Amino acid sequence: MEKVVTTIKASIGGLFTVLTSIVGLLVLAQVVFGEGAGMDVIGNLQNIVNGFVGEGASLAGLITLLLIVGLLQKQSEKK
Repeated sequence: MEKVVTTIKASIGGLFTVLTSIVGLLVLAQVVFGEGAGMDVIGNLQNIVNGFVGEGASLAGLITLLLIVGLLQKQSEKK
């Protein structure tokens, strides 16, 4: 049973790493290419934060920025 739990934890950790890498790459693509990137990743992240904080909250932009910086920093530490 312990092996199963360890395998599931490793799989979830690997999936999380892949997904955060993709989000970081998409944010970077939006920063570099702007609207030409084809999607608004930063705006979508901000909308998610607005869902928790409330529409029109002044901290939403700051929290979104902190999330993006945290994701990018986590990726750079792994290398």
